[in-house]
Amino acid sequence: MRAAATLGLRATAVCLAVTAASLAIPELMPSPATRPERLAVLALALVVAGAAFWLIGRSLSRSLAEVIAVARAIGDGDYRRRLHLSPGGEFSALAEAINHMARRIESHIATITDQKTQLEAILDGMREGVMVLDAAGKIRVANPALKRIVPVSGDITGRRPIEAAPSPELQMACDRLLGDRAEDAPAAASLEMELGPGRFYEVSLVRLGPDPADARRDHGAVLVFHDVSETRRLSRVRRDFAANVTHEMRTPLTSIKGYAETLLAAAPELAPEKRRFLDVILKNANHMSKMVDDILTLARLEEQPRTQDGADGAGRPAPDADPASALADAVRECEPLAQAKRLALDNQLPADLPRVRCDGGQLTQVWRNLLENAARFAPEGTRIVMQAVPDADGATVTCGVLDQGPGIPPEERQRVFERFYRVERHRSKTPGSTGLGLAIVKHIVERHSGRVWADRARGEMTGAAVFFTLAVAPRTQADAEYADAGRCLGPSTQSS
Repeated sequence: MRAAATLGLRATAVCLAVTAASLAIPELMPSPATRPERLAVLALALVVAGAAFWLIGRSLSRSLAEVIAVARAIGDGDYRRRLHLSPGGEFSALAEAINHMARRIESHIATITDQKTQLEAILDGMREGVMVLDAAGKIRVANPALKRIVPVSGDITGRRPIEAAPSPELQMACDRLLGDRAEDAPAAASLEMELGPGRFYEVSLVRLGPDPADARRDHGAVLVFHDVSETRRLSRVRRDFAANVTHEMRTPLTSIKGYAETLLAAAPELAPEKRRFLDVILKNANHMSKMVDDILTLARLEEQPRTQDGADGAGRPAPDADPASALADAVRECEPLAQAKRLALDNQLPADLPRVRCDGGQLTQVWRNLLENAARFAPEGTRIVMQAVPDADGATVTCGVLDQGPGIPPEERQRVFERFYRVERHRSKTPGSTGLGLAIVKHIVERHSGRVWADRARGEMTGAAVFFTLAVAPRTQADAEYADAGRCLGPSTQSS
């Protein structure tokens, strides 16, 4: 604004000065000058003023034309163009501003080009497939590794994910991530899919943030395909090996147990030392037999598909169970172990606990393994508490077993669910433990879409606490009618 005002004042001053000089020249002529002479001088002065006006306008037009030409060139992408005007001229400040703008744009474009080149080099060199979706869920970018992974030939840009990778689960995950209610969905997700015989991929989906220039516009999502085929193959080989070896161990273990039990029962007159030897043989045979059973259980659980949306892997409705009944069965099986250490089993489950989505036998096994684990570490004469509380939303039930033992260090609370892992400082104090109990619990709970974790016990329970969650099973019509009838009959009528 200041430069424009200065330019206008300068042009106006020049015009006024030239006009004033043109009008004053005839008045300066000597008085004897005739009228025609005066008119001729005035005409000459006006011609001189017009020429001055024309020269000034031409200079301004040339400068303005050069400014317009350079601005258009920069707008068309020629960021190297610069204005070269004389210093102190009318457009010198404007020229400097345009040159500064061109230099900044050139610098930003160079930075963006370098970043794009680096990103393309990274994507081209990755072994993982990368798929970038726009806000409409269409493929915007796909790196060469992804084009080798998907079974579709040709350019997949602009297609939907299901057109490139024929997986309804993948398409539904993308729709959930980018749908109308995407703000309610998590910003990241993962799934495992099969894209051919023996070709398994773990797909990580991440929703991109909104556009800073337009908060209502979403950038889309990024999908990364990790090849886990070899991991799956090695895992299957390991499971098959463990299952085969443990299955072959069953027969000799059964023979060892049978002969040891027969010798103990048929020869009461054996010397104490020989009887002690047979007791050790039988005890270790029983321990190995339990380990074999646990390994086979883990192998079966790993083959069992997860239950999702209330259905098992075959599409049948997921089984449901009563947590209280499963706990009662587990308590009966663990009573001898608890009585041997004078442990009190405190059942604090509410009477109106809803049924959960889980196989009844496997839920009993979860309770039994947790009780056995707590009984192993709990000091003699202490208490073990069993709890179950429905969550606030009524969709899940959180169950837990708390003891008064030494507890689990925070840094080891995740690792206790690994197979054969035991807290080192308690290893010598846990006879009969196979190190597979909590691993079995983890597999059962996660196969039923639940979650399991270890924590510190609360309140007077100063030891360890292991919690797990299971989804609440939907009430059937028969359950609803039974509950309504119970409310109508009242307590006295039901007891009769």
